This record gives sequence, structure tokens and C-alpha cells, in this order.
Amino acid sequence: MRGSEIKRMLTENVRSEHRFVRWWRKENDFFDYDLIDRFLEGVSSGEEIGGIELLTMDEMLEELRRVSGNRVTVVHGEAGDSVKWIHGGSGGERVDVCMYTPEALLTIYDAETRGNPVC
Repeated sequence: MRGSEIKRMLTENVRSEHRFVRWWRKENDFFDYDLIDRFLEGVSSGEEIGGIELLTMDEMLEELRRVSGNRVTVVHGEAGDSVKWIHGGSGGERVDVCMYTPEALLTIYDAETRGNPVC
């Protein structure tokens, strides 16, 4: 599929609950994830892509939990939902809490996979 076809498919099929796109190369050797708007800005019309799938926040959270195990939890609070992420760093274990947003999920996912997701 060419980038122009992907763009058309995305704009025709995106619904309000979709926040992410999972895409793969025609070689089908890995999946990558991005925010829909950022993906659309970055894909060129002539670029060849194997396929795409639209994801909701819940579906991306499930994928994040798949790679991170129980180190990521959603905390429901009076001020809204947040994401609690337990991870290692140079100084040992760290706990970060951030708002439950598409950007936060993708940032944590990229850190967990070191920017190198696999199928």
C-alpha cells in the first residue's frame, strides 16, 4: 500500500475513540506505533507500507502492558486518570506518574521497547 492510499484509508475509517495507528512494513518484520496525526504528517505519498490498524487508548494500554508486564497501571483519581509506571534507571527503580494521555502511553511504550518494537 502506498502512503496516499494509507492516508485515504485512515481519514475514512478513523473514529473518535481511535488515537493510535499500528503500522508495519511490507516485509512484515516489525510493528510500529504512532499517534494518528503524527503518522499522517510523517508518511509520504509514495512510501510503501505493509498495512495499518487503528487502536484505541484501551488497545494501546493492552499492548503497553504486554511489553511492560505489571509495571504499568492506570490509577483512577478525583482529578482524572493517571498512569503509574515503575521502571529501572541508572539510580535504581523509579516510579513516574503522569496523566493518562495518548502521548504518555506512547512515550512509555517507546521507553519500554527502547524504540525497537517487534512483532
